[in-house]
Amino acid sequence: MECWRRRLVVAPIFGLVLTLLVLGGCALWEAAPPADPLAEYRPALRPDFTVAPGQVEAWPRYSITLKIDPAGRAFTGTLELTLPVAGAVPLDDLYFRLYPNLRQFGGSLTASSVRVDGKTVNYSFEAEGTALHVALLAPLKPGSQAHIRLNFAGKTPQRAPGYYTVFGLSEDVLSLTSFYPILASRRDGKWALEIASPQGDVGFHGIALYRVEVTAPADQVIAATGVQVLRAVSGDWATMRYVQGPAREFTLVLSPRFATAEMDAYGATVRSYFLPEDAEAGHVALYHAVAALRIFSDQFGPYPYREMAVVQAPISFYGMEFPGLNLIGSQVYNKHINDLEDRVVHEVAHQWWYNQVGNDQTQIPWLDEGLAEWSMYVYYQGRYGTPAAERLRRTRWEAAVQAARQRGDDAPIGRPASAYKNNYEVIIYGKSALFFAALRTELGAETFRRVLAAYVERFRWRIATPADLQAVVKEVGGRDLSALFAEWVGREP
Repeated sequence: MECWRRRLVVAPIFGLVLTLLVLGGCALWEAAPPADPLAEYRPALRPDFTVAPGQVEAWPRYSITLKIDPAGRAFTGTLELTLPVAGAVPLDDLYFRLYPNLRQFGGSLTASSVRVDGKTVNYSFEAEGTALHVALLAPLKPGSQAHIRLNFAGKTPQRAPGYYTVFGLSEDVLSLTSFYPILASRRDGKWALEIASPQGDVGFHGIALYRVEVTAPADQVIAATGVQVLRAVSGDWATMRYVQGPAREFTLVLSPRFATAEMDAYGATVRSYFLPEDAEAGHVALYHAVAALRIFSDQFGPYPYREMAVVQAPISFYGMEFPGLNLIGSQVYNKHINDLEDRVVHEVAHQWWYNQVGNDQTQIPWLDEGLAEWSMYVYYQGRYGTPAAERLRRTRWEAAVQAARQRGDDAPIGRPASAYKNNYEVIIYGKSALFFAALRTELGAETFRRVLAAYVERFRWRIATPADLQAVVKEVGGRDLSALFAEWVGREP
């Protein structure tokens, strides 16, 4: 209703009074639209991005200020977390994970001056220094909201070229993954504080919203999981503000030597960061990332952000996923160039299987890794045709699993990451992908595609379980395939 367009033909004085009443009534008849709870984070999100009612209000909000000293491999910062208390049970304490203190990270991260709702609280370090225990003055009641503030400081290791450096300085690249105290996840009503196995991911995280202000030397080129909305230079230093969300974590990778190239994919800017001597491979990585984003958006549902990065990083010949950012090992840009496409495609698939649909990556690693591997089949089929996809299945998965069986290394796919020894990759990646191939054979290609699209839609921004996937298979696919799940997974999903 557009009140300002009404015309009233009445006596002048009475008409003036009535007109004022009518115009004033617009405020009553047409309430102002509610404030957008994602307004601050909209620059990072697709214009048509929506969430279910009440979902945003349940997400924690991180506000981080960070100063980075690349020469000293050190950083300091302040973290403020607005935490809605969900569930039906009060929280008697809080835990934050300090992943840089893991042996495989080889760095350090400490926290100090912890305050909850403006009051200083006691804290301690547990789980071999990888967890910060925050003692509360009173339990946090369900439905309430807490504000936590703390200072943190860390230092990264210096690694030799070729060493797997997901956190540290190597090859002129500083990788700051999991650099801040991150709220621990809960499993079965308890805080998840296990020490992560050196193989596999270090933890699993719920969804949060992020605002991060970074001060660093002005010559540094920064790749981030968020979108830069501000940059101010003062002398040799620059301050950048990034926003991101919803996302499972926030990551920065920086180098004074990074060159960049970018392309559009369905309205998202895909940007490649690479070292100048590997510029050709950097452009090729960009083309693969764009193709993967388009194919996966068509098959599984839209990519949620305005930007995505693929970054040459000092992680040997491996890859590593983060929200909106995909790290690809430097050696894949030169020594192992034939693996570049596979690495890029697998990591881009994690933007669906890990970031949008989360899972417990330490206890159920097959769920996201198997789907990311299977998505490579979808990519090859969509870009090169079915013969190429079948060749991928034979050479990358079937041959590896068959070899593992011959040497006695076969195992079910449903075990925690720590349960596997020399067969982690072949089982969690290869055999898990073959499970999804078997599921597709049982359901048919089109029904299986609808199952995966429904799985994304239903569990986007949540933590899913094998039982959740099995329920979607039964509902959308119309089949009870519990026997197939039991055969491959090896335990009750």
